[in-house]
Amino acid sequence: MTTPDLSPPSDWQVGKTLSESFDHLLTSGIGSDVTFIVGEEKNRVSAHKLVLISRSPVFFAMLEGPMAEKGEITIPDISTQTFQLLLRYLYTDKIDLTDSTVVPVFNAARKYCVNILVSLCETFLSKTLTADKACAFLEQAHVVMANSLQDVCVQFIVENATAILQMLTFTDLCLDCITRVTESDDLKITEKSVYEAVIRWAEAECSRQNIEASAENKRDVLGDTLYTVRYLHIEEEYLLGRICSDKILRAEDIIDLVNHSRNDNPSLPGKLNTKRRLVIPQIFDRKGWIASDIFGYGGTVDEAISFKSSVDVYLFGFGSLFSGKQGSVNLKVFEEDECLVEATKEREQPRPETPDIGDVVLDTPIKIHAGKTYTILEHSNDYLKKHLENCIAKITHQYITIAFSNSPRSNQSDIRKGHIPYLLLSG
Repeated sequence: MTTPDLSPPSDWQVGKTLSESFDHLLTSGIGSDVTFIVGEEKNRVSAHKLVLISRSPVFFAMLEGPMAEKGEITIPDISTQTFQLLLRYLYTDKIDLTDSTVVPVFNAARKYCVNILVSLCETFLSKTLTADKACAFLEQAHVVMANSLQDVCVQFIVENATAILQMLTFTDLCLDCITRVTESDDLKITEKSVYEAVIRWAEAECSRQNIEASAENKRDVLGDTLYTVRYLHIEEEYLLGRICSDKILRAEDIIDLVNHSRNDNPSLPGKLNTKRRLVIPQIFDRKGWIASDIFGYGGTVDEAISFKSSVDVYLFGFGSLFSGKQGSVNLKVFEEDECLVEATKEREQPRPETPDIGDVVLDTPIKIHAGKTYTILEHSNDYLKKHLENCIAKITHQYITIAFSNSPRSNQSDIRKGHIPYLLLSG
């Protein structure tokens, strides 16, 4: 004879944690006593007042305060997915954030004063923010008016401007977001690069509006953002060459700029920002003269120079001699014995006054810490046909002093001669 099973029935509450039981309440709707109509789709979402008022002062005011809403409550400005993620956190203290959900969840958490969730979103963003994602995050934060997240994204873009302003994602930003970046005094990039970035954005915006990318239309879509470029701090050759040729900046503005720089005329219209950004790179020149003879052994050649800075600065790049057959530079940058960067970069076009030298600009500026030894190394598989002689070992520019030293990684370059004419640095 079979003995009957006298054990209690296995209900959903049995063997569950508080978090698991509350999650089941949310998912099943058992005992729910409030209904929300959520998002543009007007989806019905059930919840429990006790949980909501215990977790959010906004929900408390909405459900139990003197102005408490009756019946179904409409929430049109949050998507169903985001609202459900918010509720799941309120019920369980758990959240599964992703790149696509972190900004809307942050906005919802801020709206309902769920401060711990706000902090979780900020932490997630700070840990996952990359050059590839920064512009998309900024645009999302702008759309939902999440000001603190916008600040985080703008600061990241400003710190990594050399790479980010060249990306297609930068041209996808709205004009307000572009302006927030390009007006920053801390933007770590040259003014020439800022100008080229805003012109690329203008061309993309003309395409989005299905209008001709003429000089006039580019000027119109940019509006005052065109004047976030600090034209006074662009080399005059570039101003009178590329910028004049583009015909986007007005002729009278260019005349004012030239008069200001050449004729010691201090008067400039207010729209032309004269303030130098804090991190415009300066050339720290080793002052050597260029010798045109074979320098190196052929085959594998490593030429390097080490240096220390008296204060914290940023390394934007360095000068490189057009020597040998290769137009690109295989480079490494070391902090003490740690390799910070290993890359192949093209030399930029030389300046008129230094026709044998091109800038090598790093994708992201490197912070140089005072007192630490840094080394720049160029690697070549060819004979080097030019080098510097009679270099100086110490350079002081304004408040920054750079002291060069010999590197054991170098074949022949040292503080007297070598292959790296100058550094591009800014405080």
